[in-house]
Amino acid sequence: MEIKKVAYENFRNIAEAEVAFTPGTNVLWGNNAQGKTNILEGIYFFARGKSFRASSDRETVRFGEQCARAELTFRRAASARETVLEAYIPASGKKKLLRSGAPLSGVSEMIGDFTAVLFCPEHLSLVSGSPAGRRSFLDIASAQLSGVYVGELRRFMRALDQRNALIRSCRQGGVYVSDAEWEALAAVMAPSAAYIAGARREYVGRLSGFVAEHFERMTSGNEIPEISYKTQVLPDEDEGAAPVSEMAARIERLLCENTEREIAAGTTLYGVHRDDLVIKLNGREAKSYASQGQTRSLSLAMKLAEGEIAGESGGEYPVFLLDDVLSELDSERRTYILGALRDRQIIVTSCEPELYSGRETANLINMVISDFEGNRGEVMNRVETLCKKYPLYE
Repeated sequence: MEIKKVAYENFRNIAEAEVAFTPGTNVLWGNNAQGKTNILEGIYFFARGKSFRASSDRETVRFGEQCARAELTFRRAASARETVLEAYIPASGKKKLLRSGAPLSGVSEMIGDFTAVLFCPEHLSLVSGSPAGRRSFLDIASAQLSGVYVGELRRFMRALDQRNALIRSCRQGGVYVSDAEWEALAAVMAPSAAYIAGARREYVGRLSGFVAEHFERMTSGNEIPEISYKTQVLPDEDEGAAPVSEMAARIERLLCENTEREIAAGTTLYGVHRDDLVIKLNGREAKSYASQGQTRSLSLAMKLAEGEIAGESGGEYPVFLLDDVLSELDSERRTYILGALRDRQIIVTSCEPELYSGRETANLINMVISDFEGNRGEVMNRVETLCKKYPLYE
């Protein structure tokens, strides 16, 4: 998969821009606050269906404007035709998505068209961070592989929100909920939870193998990582072989039989929203025992493995987006990451273009913003010794 170009209007601090990319390594470089991460944010929007930085789409609309627009042109390896995805994001109201000019019904119809793997500094704490971060990692990666997963996750989360609202009302004494109502909600949540748990379990099985391969090459050592999926849907000893129907029956029982305990706690205590990854190194839990270097290597191996699985599943590698992550790494890890991604398209942000001086055919894109003539600027695109200029803001 290869991005040809992106275009923006009133997106974050970008009044108007069009940036072209080449195969291989593309480096968006410049000082801070020049919009480098905004370019990546717009690209990843088309892979995830939402911003990876904002809690609401409207936060991406340039201050004082009514609507933001982003456009991504890309081509799959097996196709000679280019695909154009467009997003119109209003400051208020519902966003509009199009594929090659044809309206899409929503995000679920778009996800999977374009795939990307994002590295950012926050991902370096994937192993040592919260369970929510690891669940998000699983959900984002799985959603790009399956539209069904997107639908089931949304169905579960909507029902979970409704159930938590009822629990809070019951705790405050403002409403009575009958057993039949609890059972009806459980009947909606359980099949979706079972599907999600099954898909996550399968994904983690594939993830563990790729992580072990990358970690061994990255560290040149004998340390052995293991990753397993921890879920409430089934006891640990059964989760490897249980069918989806058994998982659904178990979660439905848990939801129906523990309502009093959950009302006392003020939240739903059972379901895939509380699952986690167990990451071990040489048999010990990495979160507690791994060094900072080991933790970072494991986190990077997980993101590289995400790309391997996407490539294996879709028949081609996704685009890799590196948001200033290499400056956080030592030279050994930087060298490994760039070597592992040698035959893939990379778009990376950096304040230090010299980090890529040894890369063959690196496309250096210098981003500059000035306040002259109404906040104008430029992108300088340099491939080896060939220099071209493209307008960044019009």
